[in-house]
Amino acid sequence: MTFETIENWALHAFADGELEGEERLAMEKLLAENDEARKALAAINYQKSELRKAFGDVVDEPVPQALLGTAQKFSTRRRWPYAAMAASVALLVLGGTAGWFSALQSVTAQNVNLANRATVAHFAYAAEKRHMVEVPASDKEHLQAWLSKRVGTDFVIPDLVAAGFPLLGGRLLADENSPAGQLMYEAADKRRLTIFVAANPSGKDEPEQWTWKDKLVTCFWREGKLALAVTGEMSDEEMTGLAKSIYDQMEKKS
Repeated sequence: MTFETIENWALHAFADGELEGEERLAMEKLLAENDEARKALAAINYQKSELRKAFGDVVDEPVPQALLGTAQKFSTRRRWPYAAMAASVALLVLGGTAGWFSALQSVTAQNVNLANRATVAHFAYAAEKRHMVEVPASDKEHLQAWLSKRVGTDFVIPDLVAAGFPLLGGRLLADENSPAGQLMYEAADKRRLTIFVAANPSGKDEPEQWTWKDKLVTCFWREGKLALAVTGEMSDEEMTGLAKSIYDQMEKKS
């Protein structure tokens, strides 16, 4: 399998968790080796997040009775091509032109490394039992001042207690060309949430985007002086609420 030979529906099927067995393994191998395939998948995931935001209140509504007969006619066919067609229609609704999709891919490509670094950092430290943070939550004021100085801009450490994720603490990390920080939170069920905090030297805002890896979801964006990525094992709905709370709190100072 190569990026040039795969069909668009296959990437959509992978993003929806519908590829299995050898097909899934082949796609995972391609994504591990091919930058263009990863960029295309990131663009699809971004489309999915935008569609959730635009139509999230209707996706769970029952199928209209008038359409049930038509749906049953196609129930034995592979549904992936229809998912790809639906995504294409959604692009026309959201963007209007093919140029919008090209711009979307460009935006996504700029942020995909941010998501990758945040996910790798989460894997590295969220599993730790004794050394998950350098500075504990009991020294929150020092942690905030220290990481703000190293990252290069002041920011507020979000309070997620109301959402069920008290702060454990944080640590210093390395971004692509500068220091970064990681804040770690833990729910009562021991799930951990991390926030990757880095500088955004260009000051250019980039919209919220999403990636999924196994059970982990990462939501990431650039706003003002900060580049942020939030990673955890949870539903998209729970991540949406947490990301909004984090955005609202950190935006106050960035």
